[in-house]
Amino acid sequence: MQGAVLTKLCVMPNLAAHLLGSMGSRFSRVGTLKTSNTLGLDDDQSLYSGFNASSEIELLAVTTELSLVLDCDTPMIFKLVPSQRPDQVIKALTFDLVGGLEETHFADGHGNQCMRALMSKGASSLRVSFEGQQIAAASTSLGHFVPIQALPVDVLPFLQPSRYCEADQFLKITREVLSGTSPGYEQVARICSFVQNKFSYEPGSSRTPRSALDAMQDTAGVCRDFAHVSIAMLRSISIPARYVVGYLGGLQPQDVHAWGEAYVGNRWVAFDATPGLAPGERIAIAIGRDAAEVAIMDQFGPLPSSSLMRVSVRVQDPA
Repeated sequence: MQGAVLTKLCVMPNLAAHLLGSMGSRFSRVGTLKTSNTLGLDDDQSLYSGFNASSEIELLAVTTELSLVLDCDTPMIFKLVPSQRPDQVIKALTFDLVGGLEETHFADGHGNQCMRALMSKGASSLRVSFEGQQIAAASTSLGHFVPIQALPVDVLPFLQPSRYCEADQFLKITREVLSGTSPGYEQVARICSFVQNKFSYEPGSSRTPRSALDAMQDTAGVCRDFAHVSIAMLRSISIPARYVVGYLGGLQPQDVHAWGEAYVGNRWVAFDATPGLAPGERIAIAIGRDAAEVAIMDQFGPLPSSSLMRVSVRVQDPA
């Protein structure tokens, strides 16, 4: 975390560098999944670019297990617990921590649910399990551009350049891509199409976070790269955009996934610029300006000598 200093422990970089699986991971992947394929959303909910809307929303059962072996007692902050949102319901949540001391739960500046603990030297583990469901409703209309002076104050930070989204460097290319489009959601959709056509999706091809400018120099990447590029482009034309990390039903290999949300039509509208993804239910864990703010694990000490993450996302049978 920025500016963190902890006595007698070496301060390591924010572990956004170790976001998992399709976003570039140090962790092995073991998971099971069953795909889902429908969305149904109303005006104050999220719309996923290129996905068809439906009222048949599946209940996802999600389990994430982390196993660590540490060489010394290490303070850590975890973001693995989803929040209730206008577009999702979370229930049957369990949180099991083994080998952690001084456990504290809190919400960060973006409202993300966090847990801080001093993880003991040796073996430790964390298991989070829950059922999540998107809220089904009528289809949404496309959102208009919201003038800066009309934006809610809490949306303004998502206009600014950030560590991995150099929005101030993207205005020229964004204008070229968006020639002839109407301000608002049409521009969001055009940027998604541009990213999907420029890049190929290659899970595991990017092991550490790249900035949007760095990713633009390549032709392949992971979901984190596509989110960074599209968010930087949107901010360059004064559309607020934020980074989302969570779970996507049907993702192969199953793992944590990243996408974006743009503020148009006086609401946050979700989009996913990752090429080639099939429709699927989504559950958000955390939001931030970019990957640096939503690492699922921040640690302040030496890297684990051993680490393993297992993710299971499946459609829950009706009760």
